[in-house]
Amino acid sequence: MFEKFVLGKIQTENTIINNFWESILSGNKLLKEAIVGSNLSDFTKTYIISDLNETVDKDELQQRIEKGNKLYFNYTLRPKWTILTFLFNNFESRPPNEILKKLRLFPFYNFYTDAINDFINKNSQIFSTKAEITDVIDQTDRAVYQKLTTDINNVKIRNFFLQIFKLKYEEDKYNLESAVPYSFIKIYLEDKSYFDLLKKFTVIKIINDEYEISLKDIIKVLTDKYNIPEKENIKEKEKAAENTEDQEIILTDVSYNKIIKKEEKEKIALKQTEPENSGFTKISQSEKIYSEQLLKAGEEKNASENDNIISPPDYDVKKLFNGKHLEKITDKVYNSDLLYRDKSFTRLNHYKTWSEASNHMKDIFKINKVDLYSKEVISFINILNEFFQNRE
Repeated sequence: MFEKFVLGKIQTENTIINNFWESILSGNKLLKEAIVGSNLSDFTKTYIISDLNETVDKDELQQRIEKGNKLYFNYTLRPKWTILTFLFNNFESRPPNEILKKLRLFPFYNFYTDAINDFINKNSQIFSTKAEITDVIDQTDRAVYQKLTTDINNVKIRNFFLQIFKLKYEEDKYNLESAVPYSFIKIYLEDKSYFDLLKKFTVIKIINDEYEISLKDIIKVLTDKYNIPEKENIKEKEKAAENTEDQEIILTDVSYNKIIKKEEKEKIALKQTEPENSGFTKISQSEKIYSEQLLKAGEEKNASENDNIISPPDYDVKKLFNGKHLEKITDKVYNSDLLYRDKSFTRLNHYKTWSEASNHMKDIFKINKVDLYSKEVISFINILNEFFQNRE
């Protein structure tokens, strides 16, 4: 089912590449100019150009088209899962600047990208964690749910599913008779845990994943106006009504831009929870980018670094790391200065919260110009973050 849609789009765009490739080889056009002026989808163009090398060959370009279309399809149906997977890969935290850069690839569901941008811009952190961004998305979904379900109507529902139907239809051809596989609707609602809305579709007795459901019927279902066929007996009707009316309202989502008012978005606050795992192909980390927060940090160590510590610590941070990792941390974070490292660890031993530890490490990273993209540094921060979160 899904492969049909994705492969069809990939084949169409590969044909476009083949058509203008000869023009590129003959020197009539530069690769970037050819891509921008082509009939490739806007999403594919943005995905390719975001990391474009003029020496790329056709095979590599076609691979990027495949990856771009898969990303687009996943983001359309499973925006929450795709955002978290694409931003964090197998890591539990990432530098804020890298997150903001990747978010630019997503041209719709702006209520997600706007909320994440707002959160990052308002919170000065060395790293943004997957748990934090997950919480931002969840709070955004709850706010949007209220917008959708309060005085729900045809226009809200149409906009809510717009991107789903655009997988199959041009926007100007999207109407009440347009239909998509029910599995698309199901995945979209499940991604955001909107189970109360999903259960409403049980009123359609013959529904299954392959069932082509029209926008007209979706509107009837979600507004509780779907007519059960007359051939069903009264008991079946009553049972179906109970199944659709006695539901606990949980969550939902709306897919039209700017639906969350500024004051609602400002309520999105930091809430660190235990991260969850997901997988994606690793993104290149060759470019060293330091966060704006670090660049703005003070040039000298916090004066409190020189304070004497009186009370003994109740744990030893050093025990969190094995010998090999500790050596790499000493080298990459503390410039191979054992006394400097031990003094820093002593400070960490007395901190009670991640906020205190994070501020301390911010100063260290700034002064020593630490490479935030180093896997050892990322692992170091993830371990510290998890330790302090469990402690708080």
